[in-house]
Amino acid sequence: MPRKFGKIVTKPSKSKAKWLEASYITPKDAFDKWPGLSERQTKTFSLGEEDDAAAWLGRQRKLIDAGVWKPTFVVKHDEKAARLTLGEYFPEWLEQRTYKGRPLKAGTRYRLRKDGENHILPYFGNTRLIDITQHDLDAWLATLPSDQEAMRANSLKVLKAVLRTASQPGEHGQPPLIPQYPCTRSLLRPRRRNETIPATPEQVKAIHDAMPRRYAMAVYLAVFGDGLRIGEVCALQRRDIDLAECTMHIRRGRVTADSTKLVDTPKTESSIRDERIPSQLVPLIRSFLDNDVDQDDVAWLFPAKTDASRPIHPNTLRGDYEKARIKAGRPDLRFHDLRHTGLTWLAEDGATVRELMDAAGHSDVETAMRYQHSVSERRVVLAERLGVRLLPDDTVEIVGERIRQLDARIAELEGLRDVERAKLERLKGVRA
Repeated sequence: MPRKFGKIVTKPSKSKAKWLEASYITPKDAFDKWPGLSERQTKTFSLGEEDDAAAWLGRQRKLIDAGVWKPTFVVKHDEKAARLTLGEYFPEWLEQRTYKGRPLKAGTRYRLRKDGENHILPYFGNTRLIDITQHDLDAWLATLPSDQEAMRANSLKVLKAVLRTASQPGEHGQPPLIPQYPCTRSLLRPRRRNETIPATPEQVKAIHDAMPRRYAMAVYLAVFGDGLRIGEVCALQRRDIDLAECTMHIRRGRVTADSTKLVDTPKTESSIRDERIPSQLVPLIRSFLDNDVDQDDVAWLFPAKTDASRPIHPNTLRGDYEKARIKAGRPDLRFHDLRHTGLTWLAEDGATVRELMDAAGHSDVETAMRYQHSVSERRVVLAERLGVRLLPDDTVEIVGERIRQLDARIAELEGLRDVERAKLERLKGVRA
């Protein structure tokens, strides 16, 4: 007589029965494939459903005997994957999306959602994930305007990210939603039609002078700040300006796509930085702080026009800037191009790639910087040269002498570095 498989008991007890619980011992070979399984597999039934419970146990035994048994959570996952459309999955993917383990910035989440809603979901919204192939991707791309290369590339990038996530195991070991990543080709990287033409010092001054007085300083800070983003400019507070040390602290950015908060940390970890303020700009900033900014440490340098307790919105600042740039004869120069202008001037004055990365707050260079003392001196020189370029005054000779002194100090430090390097080479030779 075959041994009985599983058991059916009343819960919570025979005297107070409220439901039935059918259970059986988990197959031994299942633990290797799905670590963390319970010792017994269970399913509840209503009172009076003994036959249904027995039938369920019978089906589970047949699956085990046939070698095709799966835990309940895997069965449910497979059922979901078999019917899940991209339109159903996209909000879930976006909600769980992270960058280097951190939640996405509100602006990034907003752009991803808009790419999905405007360009991906109208075509693939009702398509099951498991049905999407490279042929489908090609057909979809053919429906997008061929003259909008950036939009096509960005939309494809988002769709590929969605499908790549769906093809990988879940965070807690869940099986992939699709058996394999279907994308086998990529678009050529779109080329920029027009290179950004940096502004001249005269053009920057003209834009500054054409701005409303309350926001004119934003133009100089965007250039002198070694490449501040517009959100970083909008989120500056009085406490971020240290004129005694000629330093500006970049600690936050203005949020535009999240109504629950005004500011957030900057775009990347490297964007949290300190920027050198040229000495030529100090008198202008001091006058600005004394006459146009509230005395509270947390006062916004550039408050909203109708509510001083809030930082100005980037779109509002752009609106004033666009009028000023037209008046200055540079209608093509975006506010972000002020950042490009400042970094270009630094490069023309001899800044290294490493120095430009630090100045811009970029995060794509991982190698640690050596001889930090030399670089710090160098950044003072670069900042002073920016000041001489844009705001020449009667102190040019004094500043020039300071630059010559700093250049000599850099040369001295580089000489010390060469001496130490020679010593190291000699020691290596002795050991060999």
